[in-house]
Amino acid sequence: MSPLELALVCVAIGLVLLTGRSILPDLLTLVQPSRLRCWFLDAEQEAKTLGASPLLEECLQGLKVQHFFLLGIKAEKLPLWGKDYREVALAARDHSAFASIVLHPFGAPASVYLYTPLRGGGMVFTRDYARGPQTESDRLSVRNVPTEDLEKLVSDHRARVEAMRARGAVLDLRPSQAGRLDATRAFYASEYFRRAAMPHIIPGLAGFVVSLILLLWAVLAPLLK
Repeated sequence: MSPLELALVCVAIGLVLLTGRSILPDLLTLVQPSRLRCWFLDAEQEAKTLGASPLLEECLQGLKVQHFFLLGIKAEKLPLWGKDYREVALAARDHSAFASIVLHPFGAPASVYLYTPLRGGGMVFTRDYARGPQTESDRLSVRNVPTEDLEKLVSDHRARVEAMRARGAVLDLRPSQAGRLDATRAFYASEYFRRAAMPHIIPGLAGFVVSLILLLWAVLAPLLK
């Protein structure tokens, strides 16, 4: 193998490592959602997180006014070297919903969403920003409600939960840490998550496949002379 051919192999390996590092955690979460880890932080870490941002305290109090109570700080870790995420998890029995304040890495609130899983699959899901695919069917209601008014967000979610119940859906809401972790796993295993994640994964997956083809060509081409 000539120096030029060796250099090409090295470049191809670098591309495989670069694209693989970016896409593999997300891809594994998509095809094997059980690989995603989720847990609640201990009391000391929880107190530190809750005290890190006045904006978080304000948002938390706003949800408590809406009858949500604190479950704890939920952490999620994508497989392999994937990113980790944290959110303040709450629940409200009278609204039949979980609520989560998604956190920036520095501890301030990034967004709020409400989530009610249904027995046997399906959900009602409401987020407070405009991005994200929406859908409506007999057992699936996902809606964007861009607002900073938590009362409006909760009211919209509660109305759609009641509409689901009127159609005969049975809620699967257990307002505990264990119930919240089970609901998280159900979300990542859902058809909705797969459909929503696919457009974000396809470009990275295509780059990874192309880099693998380039590596295969760089290795085999000198041997086929």
